[in-house]
Amino acid sequence: MTVRAQAGDEADDRDADVAAVIQACGGDPKAAVRALLIEQEILEQRIGRLAAALSFGYVRGRTDATLGENR
Repeated sequence: MTVRAQAGDEADDRDADVAAVIQACGGDPKAAVRALLIEQEILEQRIGRLAAALSFGYVRGRTDATLGENR
């Protein structure tokens, strides 16, 4: 599959997802955007709780900037 065809498939999938979200919100695009923003906030809060729960010993005091580096 070419890159262009693959990008087209992904766009089609996204369009279907957008239509599904709008349909789930009774056809109201404004309600769909509101629902997605609320979901994003919930996920960001979850990430924050998971990051806070991550053991200091597990990451050995490394910061985000040093997580990818080998020591």
